[in-house]
Amino acid sequence: MPGARRAGVIVLTLALVLLASQLRVIGVQGRMVLGWAWQDGQVAFTNSVTGRPVRIQFSLRRPFSEFRMITDPDTEGYYTGGEYRINDQLKHEYTRQLDYCSEVGMQLNIGAKEWTISQKCMTIRALWPLG
Repeated sequence: MPGARRAGVIVLTLALVLLASQLRVIGVQGRMVLGWAWQDGQVAFTNSVTGRPVRIQFSLRRPFSEFRMITDPDTEGYYTGGEYRINDQLKHEYTRQLDYCSEVGMQLNIGAKEWTISQKCMTIRALWPLG
């Protein structure tokens, strides 16, 4: 039985390590939020110049990555000067911190969790895993 018990402990330890590697701890406006590597997030706001809606989607895999902006062509042109397709650039980006500002507030989604941010600016930080 000691061999079976040891094998069980090893399997449990490996399962916990695997689970911890998929856990994401995110700092949102001074709060800690738990998420998983396979979840996605999104920030939605209204561009104060064009008056049109903007959605920026991202994944929690690396730690914030695989960005995609959804908006109208005029608003995309506002951000790029009409020089390039913004999603061609965004899809290669990854970062540990996101900073967004909006004159009219924002909506943040991480997985199924949703927040309305009424402050003009918001910072989202990847706290775990480190590195």
